[in-house]
Amino acid sequence: MAESKVIFEVVPSQLNSRWNEIVCSFAHWDIYYLNEYARSFEIHGDGEAFLIYFKWIGSAAPEQEECRLCYVVMKKDIGTNEKFEGMLPRDRWYDLETPYGYGGFLLHGTFTKEAREAFECEMDTFAREHEIVSQFVRFYPVYRNDIAYAELSNSKVRYLRDTIYIDTTDKENIMVNMDSKNRNMVRKAIRNGVTICHDKGEHLDEFIRIYEATMAHDHAAPYYYFEREYYEYLIEHMGEHVEFFYSVYEGKYIGASIFFYNEEYMHYHLSGMYAQYRSTAATNLLLYEAAVWACEKGIRLLHLGGGMEAEDSLFGFKKQFNKNGRLPFYVGRTIFDEQAYGELLRLRKEKDNSFDVENGFMIQYKR
Repeated sequence: MAESKVIFEVVPSQLNSRWNEIVCSFAHWDIYYLNEYARSFEIHGDGEAFLIYFKWIGSAAPEQEECRLCYVVMKKDIGTNEKFEGMLPRDRWYDLETPYGYGGFLLHGTFTKEAREAFECEMDTFAREHEIVSQFVRFYPVYRNDIAYAELSNSKVRYLRDTIYIDTTDKENIMVNMDSKNRNMVRKAIRNGVTICHDKGEHLDEFIRIYEATMAHDHAAPYYYFEREYYEYLIEHMGEHVEFFYSVYEGKYIGASIFFYNEEYMHYHLSGMYAQYRSTAATNLLLYEAAVWACEKGIRLLHLGGGMEAEDSLFGFKKQFNKNGRLPFYVGRTIFDEQAYGELLRLRKEKDNSFDVENGFMIQYKR
């Protein structure tokens, strides 16, 4: 009987072609796994991007089993975290985190016990060789890939909150699935004279002005501001997967959103609206028109995401677009080095005696 075979490859972001070749070899891949998406968050300062690729070929007769998976991580130097300033040197310990948005395994085949054990062995070796303490994963609600991850022996998964999607397989159902208040808001925006247009970023200045005004109004954390280089990278390198939508009222751009998409899925990314125009219901109309556009392109689902907290006002706004459109969002962790993890908690406690080492964060030293 043939022995099982393992392939484990860590692809750096510089190897664009190899990275995307792997991703696109999986059925139902999504934009969150593309090299360009990961590199955009390198530009944003989120760390060093890698694609982890694992392939296991079993030895079972008469036909060999096969399991493949890949996922994206950002490698971060824990010593650069302001919480450890003056306490931890750089290049000592690192952690891994999926990029902003959603991630986790793209999976082909059955993640059998043997495949899981082989994967864990490879990841433990990789983590040990590169001083990686922990890993934090934001799972992709559309895939429910938290289920496979939860089967790993050294990992923990937790439900965080729900997200919302719009079924874009049928144009009429987009409006039917809305609640009655939202349908009225869309009609109100049309009566008010709001119109929607979209492009590939030709009106980037308008988008940046609207988005940054919204972030300022909402007192957003600095992380949610993006340098112009970030947007320009998206336009140049992800043009076939990016669409900018705008709300126009009395000749003025009053709202704007960025959407990512491929042949199957579309995603609501960054969005803004001038506060003084919120009563026009322009965002309601924009999301409706974006869903119709997705339907016309044959895209089957528009994922809106969730709120900042469970059942907050942002989630309440999104859920109006599909009464039956809830998808659960899970997060997960793996601790590779328990000793280093404990030392990082000790350092936090030493710096701030009020720090709770048993706090509710998945990666507790980051709280």
